Parts: sequence; C-alpha cells; structure tokens
Amino acid sequence: MVNRSPTNAHSHLQQQQQQKQHHSLSMQTPNSHGNGQGQKQHFKQQRKPQPHPAKMNSRSPGNNKHTAVPAMKLHPAAVRERARGISGCKELVNTSKGDENVISFMVGLNHPNQPQALARINVYYITGTIGTQRVVGGQVRQSFRRNITSLDVMERLMRHPEKAVTIDEHLIGFDNNDNDHNEEKKMEIRKKRSLQKELELADVGMCILQGERDKLTRHIDSIHQFQYTKQQKTIQQQQPSIESFPDDENDVPMNDNDESSSSSSNGSLSGMEFQFSLPADVMTQVDQCLRDITRMDKLVKGVATNGRGTVFLYGNGGVAYTPSIPRALYQKLRQLRNSTYAARPSYVSLGTRDRYFVAFNDFTADWKGPKALDKILKRCIASRKPPLSVSFGSTYDTFFVVFHDGSWEYQGRGIPSSLEEKLASRDARADLVTVNLGPSGEWFLKAKNGRMWWSGISDDLDKVISHILQTDNYLHFMDFGEGGSYFVSYDD
Repeated sequence: MVNRSPTNAHSHLQQQQQQKQHHSLSMQTPNSHGNGQGQKQHFKQQRKPQPHPAKMNSRSPGNNKHTAVPAMKLHPAAVRERARGISGCKELVNTSKGDENVISFMVGLNHPNQPQALARINVYYITGTIGTQRVVGGQVRQSFRRNITSLDVMERLMRHPEKAVTIDEHLIGFDNNDNDHNEEKKMEIRKKRSLQKELELADVGMCILQGERDKLTRHIDSIHQFQYTKQQKTIQQQQPSIESFPDDENDVPMNDNDESSSSSSNGSLSGMEFQFSLPADVMTQVDQCLRDITRMDKLVKGVATNGRGTVFLYGNGGVAYTPSIPRALYQKLRQLRNSTYAARPSYVSLGTRDRYFVAFNDFTADWKGPKALDKILKRCIASRKPPLSVSFGSTYDTFFVVFHDGSWEYQGRGIPSSLEEKLASRDARADLVTVNLGPSGEWFLKAKNGRMWWSGISDDLDKVISHILQTDNYLHFMDFGEGGSYFVSYDD
C-alpha cells in the first residue's frame, strides 16, 4: 500500500494531514508452509512534519512517498502444482538473468508427431502476465495475456495455448528515407532479433530431444524389466520336466558321475557316456534331467536335441525333456503321465523351426514338417511299420527317412552333397539304421553292420570324436543343434 500527499493540494488539506502523528501499514506475506494462508505483520512509521506549501516545489514528489513490496498475483508453488497435472508439460530451466520472476514451461510434448502442438508458456507470477510462444514459419511468435490472477485461467492457457497471430510482411510499409546510419542500426537490430529467434528455436528443439530421450529411457527400462521378469518366470516355473512310468523290466543300475565344463559335459550311465555342447541354460536343464534319471536308477535308451531343447527316453517308457522343445511336442508328452505302455514314445527326433517326429509303442506317431514328409509318414503308419529314424535338415523342406527294412528316402534343398556322394559310393544299399542331419550341413550315418560315417561337423566336435576313438571307445550316436551344439553317446 502506498500513501502519497499531492504537492498541489489545497492548504486546508495539508493542515489536516499535519495533525496526524503516524499511520499504519499492513503487508500480506505467504505462509512459510506454502499453504496459501497469509500472516499479517503490522508496524507503525512516524510521519515527519509537512513543510509549508510555499516552500514545496510543485514538481517535487513529496517527502511522504512510500514504496510498497509488490504482491504476487500467481503463487509459484501453486503454478508448478497445476503444471504437474498437465500431460506433456515440462518446466524449463531459467538461465536468463533479470527474469527471476518468470516460470517457463514447454507443453505439447505428449504429441511428438505434431510439432504445431508445441508451445512455450512463460508465467510472470508477479504481474500475472502469461506469454505464449509458438514457432510459425520458422519464426517465434509470442502473445500475452495480462493480469491473470486465476489458476484455472492459467491452467486453461497451458492446456490449450493460444495460437500465434501471423503477419503478412507484404502488408507492412517501410520508410526508405532513413539515412545510412539508421539502416546500419536496423540491420544490427535485425541480426540480434534473428539470433534471439534461433536461440529460442534451439531451446524448443532441445526440449523436444530431451522429451524423446526421457521417453526412450522409460521404454528401455520397461524392456529390461520385462526381460528380467520373463527370465525369472522361466527359471521358477519352467524347470526341466521329468515324466516317470512303472518299469516292466530290470534295467542295469546307473551311477551319477557327471562332469561338466563350459563347452561339454560327461555323464556315466551304466557304461554309456555322453559328450554334449549346448547353450548355458540348456546345459543346466540337461544336467538336471540326467541326475534325475540316475536317481531313479534308469537306463537312457534314446536322446534327441535341436540345441534349444532336448528329450530323453529312459527305462521302460519313461520320458524326460527340457522346456524349450517344440510346443506341440511339449503338450503331447505332458499327456503321458497316466498313459499305458502302448501310448508311450519309442523314438523321438527334433529339428529347428518346431519340426519333430515321435513314434509310440502302439505303432502310431505324431510329427510336424513339410507336406512331402506327411505323405511318406502317413504311408508308414498306415502299414503299421513306423520308420527307424526321421531327421530334419538346414531348410524346412529337407528331411531324411530310414524305413523299417533299412531302405531310405530323402528330399529337400538342404541335403549335403557329401552325404549324397557317400550314399552313391555304397551303391545306395538298403542297410541303414539311422541318419541324422544338422541345421548347418552336418550329417551322421550308421549302417546295420555297425559302421558309421559323418561330415560337416565343427572343429570342436571333431576333436571330441577323435578323443573318443583314440581312447578305444565305441561311438554309438550323434545329434546336432543350433549354433554348433551337439550330443554324442558312446561306450567305454
């Protein structure tokens, strides 16, 4: 509140004012807790005697003029609180000197594909002025609303910023009679304005980039959290599944004597041993399967792998398998817990791209593969003579089938040429027991006389087989999976 005594007032008014000995002032101050409630502070100030009117200068402001502290029309804390409730609104850091009484926000960040939605809102909370800046045609336009005291009006302007007024420069006239000095000043002013506009545009661009960065960071964090949750569920809920069935014969007891390393693992099961190289998570699951089979004192009779998943046949119809086998086969094997011996699997093979084949003791079978394989397998099942082996190659249409009498048939673009040459060198004899194909051109062939051939294997697997043979062990079987993974069985 400001009290003034006009210097040109009549003498009787000045005499009345001289009779007053003091006056009181009150000032509203915001509560220290920022709750909008004020505390009034009262103080008294002694007024000095007024000079005689004749001695006062008519243009003098007077000795009784007092300057009051300006009151805020919008409280900063309330402004920020309202801004936090607006989607796509972000407060900007004020680095300009002399603008301590302004709070700036960037709105429209929740519409990254709509640049016209962006606007900078400057709230001058002392005067209640709200400025709206927009970019129009590469230039920054600003409009003002003054004497705003309502937070609702301020929030409406932030949620729905005013559109900038565009001015057609062709409609504006210019005075060309200025001298050269004035032209230089005008050019300098234009350069400063241009630089200021570029800085404001850069500020807008920085806000957009910062908003995009924050959005990408939240997206990456959500992906990491999803992957972590999925991994935890896989570890907790998808542990290796073991299916056990009653024995109808006396199997040779097995001793758990597993040794593992980063690249291979050995398991001794009643004289039969295994060498395998698989991904780390699958290695852990396979070790668990082998330990459980050993604990039940069963004999492993068959193994199939595609690198990601592995299936074991053991005992008299028992099945053990890891979670990442083809989904259709996984569901099929889960139904065997209470099945009879006739419905249990007698042979299984796995391929990439969810291909598989499983034969049961009742001469039925189930599989997934190319249409050409469907016709061959349906013919075998109809004659109640399931094949001895079925394998899947590097392409979806590639397969190799060995029939019950040792004859065979293959199709597909991925049949290795070295395998075709070996079959031709043996005069295409119908004396095969099994043929396995790998996803990278590997193959393994075993005849009824016990002789075996293989090719296309990795250097790591070649060293493993060489060591097995050099130590006078007998090789039984090998299967191949993704990424150079393999599974080998042999006798010592």
